[in-house]
Amino acid sequence: MSQQIESVTMRPTEYVAHWICNTGYADIPEKAKQVAQETAFDCLGVMLAGSAQPHGKIIIEYIQGFGGKPEATVIPTGQRLPAPAAALVNGTLAHALDYDDRSGFAHSASILLSTLLALGEKTGASGRDVVEAYVVGHEVGDGLRPRKSKIDESAFHRMGVSGRIGATAACARLLKLDQKQVQMALGIAGSMASGVNHNHGTMTKPLHAGLAARDGVMAVELAARGWTAGESILEHPSGFLEAFYGSGEDAASLAERLGKPFRIQDMVMIKKYPCGGSNHFTIDALLELMKEHRFDYRDVEEAEVQQAYYSHYIDPIYEWPRTGIDGKFSMRYNAAAALVLGKVDIDTFTEKTVRDPRIVETMHRVRIRVLSKWEISEANVQRRWPGGSSTGSTGKPVTVRLKDGRVLSKAIPPDGILGSQKNPWGFENIRAKFETNARLALPEAKVQEAVRVWSRLEQIPDIREAIRCVVA
Repeated sequence: MSQQIESVTMRPTEYVAHWICNTGYADIPEKAKQVAQETAFDCLGVMLAGSAQPHGKIIIEYIQGFGGKPEATVIPTGQRLPAPAAALVNGTLAHALDYDDRSGFAHSASILLSTLLALGEKTGASGRDVVEAYVVGHEVGDGLRPRKSKIDESAFHRMGVSGRIGATAACARLLKLDQKQVQMALGIAGSMASGVNHNHGTMTKPLHAGLAARDGVMAVELAARGWTAGESILEHPSGFLEAFYGSGEDAASLAERLGKPFRIQDMVMIKKYPCGGSNHFTIDALLELMKEHRFDYRDVEEAEVQQAYYSHYIDPIYEWPRTGIDGKFSMRYNAAAALVLGKVDIDTFTEKTVRDPRIVETMHRVRIRVLSKWEISEANVQRRWPGGSSTGSTGKPVTVRLKDGRVLSKAIPPDGILGSQKNPWGFENIRAKFETNARLALPEAKVQEAVRVWSRLEQIPDIREAIRCVVA
């Protein structure tokens, strides 16, 4: 960092603002920059695919009636809007399929990328500027999230809560606000934070990303104009951390951990399936068992899958999905679809597929065991259990009992799932995913141009020029 932070004399919000102002490109590890670029590239493809979804079309149609100064582009329509409005649409598109990354504050890419594209286009930022701001935003959004808190068992969706803080930090770094302005921007964002879990499985969950992106732009633009807010938003007894997380954790200890080390290279998982992240471990385990033991859904007597108590709040609502979006958050449906189809992709979550009689019948043979708080705590204490985890943090395997009497089990280690940073998917697979997604919105020539330009984000001299190849 260009300046040494005197943490002893600074309050936590002041410290965080100082850190944002003084953390530059040279301070960021190469691995963190690489992961930021891969994740942004992946998310751009997902954003393009999101524009072809029913709710993607609705938000694009809705925004067409908006006026204002043409500052930033809606992808892939080419409509130009004020930067906050463009961030709102692009962020919603990026999360429309629930196919963007899984990270510390749930889905960082859809928020950070759409925010930075809007402001970056408005200001003529370089790709290097965007990478720098992306990593800073991720670090703040994830780093100011207490690990022991009430939010994961509450109605709040942390994507909409911490996401606004991360987006604001990224925008503040991109605009190079001064320390006082950053404090004000964080204060503004603290009052914008929102989003409830009841909207999982609906079109409003993707809107959480769009609203967070919009508000990040708005917070910094207001702060740059002299708008005021609470200057101690993180540590104040009636501030952000206490209101949403209520952990009693010392805000100073969270702030002082920023960049020590950077988290993005450990936290981000590139999604292989367009559904809720808690389903991925189960899908992987089932597909691997089918490949290893050569059986299909007709051979299955019963499949038992594990689900953590803190994610089970979704399943009773969507256990028997009626729509494709419902299906993204049903563990029972995802397991049955994997067994019947032998894959899970965008077409898995259509109205037609949800009504597939083979999948509906197989769902009756999937048994969900909800793990208790005690079991999960035990697993977290014994981090090096044999066999790993099929649900991300529990250490309990998927078990399939076949009609011929065989009983098969498979557990996926929490840090070993393909797509995680300890078991990376590889750029060729990320590129193939991008191409498949982008073809839903762009002609082939533009798909290949987008791959060439956006896979090397930090080499882009001006975001304004690069945007042109993702406009249909």
